[in-house]
Amino acid sequence: FKQKTAYEIRLSLVGSEMCIRDRPKDIIMQITRRRLVQTGLAGATFGAPFVVRAQVARELKIGLITGPSHNWTQAMQSFSEALKKESGGRLSAAVFPAGQLGNEATMIQQMQTGALDMGFLTLAEFSNRNANFGAFFAPYLTRDVSHAAKVLKGKEAATVLDQLSDQGLAGLGFGLGGMRHVLSRAAAPNAAALKGKKFRITPFAPLRDFYQFAGIVPTPIPLPGLFDALANGQIDGADVDLELVWTLKLFQQAKHLVLTKHMMFPVVSVMSGRVFAGMSQPDRQLVRRVMAVELDKLFAKYAQAEGEWLTQIRGTGIEVLQVGREFFGDVASAWEKHWSPSAPSLPKLRAEAA
Repeated sequence: FKQKTAYEIRLSLVGSEMCIRDRPKDIIMQITRRRLVQTGLAGATFGAPFVVRAQVARELKIGLITGPSHNWTQAMQSFSEALKKESGGRLSAAVFPAGQLGNEATMIQQMQTGALDMGFLTLAEFSNRNANFGAFFAPYLTRDVSHAAKVLKGKEAATVLDQLSDQGLAGLGFGLGGMRHVLSRAAAPNAAALKGKKFRITPFAPLRDFYQFAGIVPTPIPLPGLFDALANGQIDGADVDLELVWTLKLFQQAKHLVLTKHMMFPVVSVMSGRVFAGMSQPDRQLVRRVMAVELDKLFAKYAQAEGEWLTQIRGTGIEVLQVGREFFGDVASAWEKHWSPSAPSLPKLRAEAA
């Protein structure tokens, strides 16, 4: 208060009370109203003297690329509800699915600046920024969804998760989509039948390299355009999980599903490092605890749903071929040799998985 006359200001932090005495009402009301607007308390009434008590609720924004019905989006909706309940309404989250806030690279940039609070993003984009994250995409690292969940909750996974701090982010935990398979428009009795064909992939280096070692042309196409790309022959097939095959009805355009389980496909819950650092320690612990519960529920949901989706897909009448590691021959070994130097966590993940 840069005034010639001294005024007495008393602020009680313990009671969240502000009391002002001995002041010209017009000056104090003008200054206080400006501060209340800045702090979100513009609806407060003024008196002389007056007391303001407030508990400001905070709504975190979460960005995803998956649609509203996808299990990842539903998990974040459940997280929002649980966070609001556990915090007594003080904390909640608004979920923005289907890339409303941009693609994953854009959302990561927004979190780094603090413009976006949280994201639930595939680990693919992070492997493009830190090659060590590529270790999670090692071919045949895990047997199935339940096995993958144990690896993603293991000691080495936690160590890699902490490396997100180098990118200005706080890692809250890993989740999972289904295991990866091959969906083809033409019959695919062996990997040789796929050579030279164009297959849609999520554009990130570990998956791209896997298909290139197999002699298949990796073709990035946005997920919303996958159905049409199969229908018009733009691509010959796609790297998929069972959830995509069923929910996007891809079986209508590609009649040959090869159950390869060649790779798991992790998702990671991240928060802006700036936002996370600005929260109180109890709130940080609360967010971590609530998220851990939702991620465990997501693991369990996929473990159950994988069988249900496969039964439904078989019911459509398309060809479903179940194969082992031999389907891709020495592709996994070639991938391992290429990625081991840049993904130092790979041997430890292999050991834990075994």
